[in-house]
Amino acid sequence: MQRIDWVALWKKNYAERKKIECRDPGIEYWDKRAEDFSESRKTNDYEYGRKVMKALGEIIDSNSEVLDIGAGPGTFVIPFAKKVKRITAVEPSNGMLEMLRKNAQEAGVNNYEIINKGWEEVDISVLAKKYHIVVSSIVLWIFENVWEQLLRMEQASKGHCCIVAGAGDWNGEEQKLWQKIMGDIRKPRYSEYPLVYNLLYSKGRYPNVDIIHYISERSVDSTLTVKAGFRLHQLLKTQ
Repeated sequence: MQRIDWVALWKKNYAERKKIECRDPGIEYWDKRAEDFSESRKTNDYEYGRKVMKALGEIIDSNSEVLDIGAGPGTFVIPFAKKVKRITAVEPSNGMLEMLRKNAQEAGVNNYEIINKGWEEVDISVLAKKYHIVVSSIVLWIFENVWEQLLRMEQASKGHCCIVAGAGDWNGEEQKLWQKIMGDIRKPRYSEYPLVYNLLYSKGRYPNVDIIHYISERSVDSTLTVKAGFRLHQLLKTQ
């Protein structure tokens, strides 16, 4: 049976996505998106973060120290901090951190600390074997060298690692909405789960898998801003 190189397949998928998008979602992009992204993550009292925490079950408790990679506006920090001893947020966007601090204050949360860097910039030797669990939520798609970043997660953990990733493509009403706004412009694929799972398995890691369903509300203006980049890219390609 032919052996699949999942690292190479990830890089191929990464390159294809980069061709579709016209923008590199860097720090300035997330600074601008911080406020509306925060509102979407606060839907139903941080339903997304709470459901991830519930899925982890007894892995975390009041003695746990957690590392949250790509913390954003506090998606995990707010619900997790109410249960664990301490949570460290790795986040390079100052806009996101401003929202995180605001959201934490509103929630009465203070048992957290911040590393204002991108995950790839963090000195892993300082964090080695420091955390009971290291969590990454829908952020791995920004890394071409994903296996290296997964290994760094392992190095920071003395117990477990948790990867939260998209499990399927858009469909239903969201698919119809895309077609109305974007026409025949192709959608990028962000489904990390199939590739990450098989990559880990091929490297001798056998993850436990749980599926969560959640609601995230986003304003019309926010949705149009996200889609505008793809439409611009299509126009540039036809000129």
